Amino acid sequence: MSSIRPARRAAAGLATASVVALALAGCGGSSTDASTTAASAAASSSAPTTSAPSEPEQPSMGELYTKVRTASLAAKSGHLDGKVTQGGETVALEIEGQADGSNQKTTIGIGKGTAEILTVKKKYYMSADKAFWTEQTGDASAAKLLVGKYVAISGSDAKQFGDLTLGALLDQMFEESELSTLEKLTSEVETRTEDGKEVWVASDGSGSEIWVDPKTERLVKIVVGGKDAGELTFDSWDDVDTFSAPPASKVVTP
Repeated sequence: MSSIRPARRAAAGLATASVVALALAGCGGSSTDASTTAASAAASSSAPTTSAPSEPEQPSMGELYTKVRTASLAAKSGHLDGKVTQGGETVALEIEGQADGSNQKTTIGIGKGTAEILTVKKKYYMSADKAFWTEQTGDASAAKLLVGKYVAISGSDAKQFGDLTLGALLDQMFEESELSTLEKLTSEVETRTEDGKEVWVASDGSGSEIWVDPKTERLVKIVVGGKDAGELTFDSWDDVDTFSAPPASKVVTP
């Protein structure tokens, strides 16, 4: 296997960023319905207020966008997990590690196959299930032999799955030109309690939402409504484990 076939490459990378960007843009509440819905929810959940004086003040949509953009892009590491749908295809994506991709584990599930790419000290190792290897090799018997192993791949092969690093995806999300308009919006943000913790939530009429941690001002969740429905959760900001290279006995070199 000289290279990874690009047929099933993660259109995931750019697709994920695009879907997330659409969610952020949709939550802008440019329509009256979006603003009204969020404002009504905020009013019903905030009276009477019992928050301590030291609690962060609930921001407007524009303020929330500025805060979450600044805080998220400043993160050195983190964990993203979820599914997005685009063009009728659902992509499962999990990224955990350094924001610059120097040390990370990426898991991608498209169709029936799931693959993992481990990045350690500028080296790339791929492991996958039988369905993925069967598609790549075209040989079910050969695919079976690769299960439980790591295949050493080149940087260019790894890039066939897109620029799948936490930092790159955050950059794409927040650099979308249409998102800059969000900074000017004054529509209300809702405060909710989930699992005993408060979160700021911006939402629109389609069911798309952005969840933000009031204390760290970083992303907690992005929910995408409509035909490209999906959900991405974020956690472990600046608090992820360091990954080690797999043992040599499990590494296969093409």
